Amino acid sequence: MSRGDNAGAIVPSYVVQEEGSHRVLVYLAIPELRVERKFRSGLKKVPINAETTILHFDTHAFTFSMTVQTKKSTDLMYMLKIDRLAGEIVPERCTIKYQRGGVWLTLYKEDTMSWMNRICDPQSFGLNIPEEKEDNKADDDFSSKSPFPAPSAPPASSPQVVPPSF
Repeated sequence: MSRGDNAGAIVPSYVVQEEGSHRVLVYLAIPELRVERKFRSGLKKVPINAETTILHFDTHAFTFSMTVQTKKSTDLMYMLKIDRLAGEIVPERCTIKYQRGGVWLTLYKEDTMSWMNRICDPQSFGLNIPEEKEDNKADDDFSSKSPFPAPSAPPASSPQVVPPSF
């Protein structure tokens, strides 16, 4: 499944942060999400206007999908699929927590090596986030596209900064 299979799905803004040597926190911004505490869930916050339709962790990937009902009674689908993480995770230890305006995914890493070095290294594969496929594109599941924008040269008309010589 890719973004192309879910026409109209919104890819949420997200932030990735390593916490300690074995945890990676992923925050997915879902502005319309509302939550409340439920006693039957151990006073955990649960969505009141949304349903998590897909939450699947694999050793090198994860998929998240949520349908949110807005104040105007329209349904919005948010989806994020990472085909290749920077390292291996332990799926049975990964969790989700809901809060107003977003969700926290906690990924438990198999090893203690930092993922940030792997994600930001231009020689590394980084994260593989599938793009919407076009009819004339080859089906490339092992794309090494980085989620970060490619560096570009400044426009010819912009002033060039020259470091001072000492």
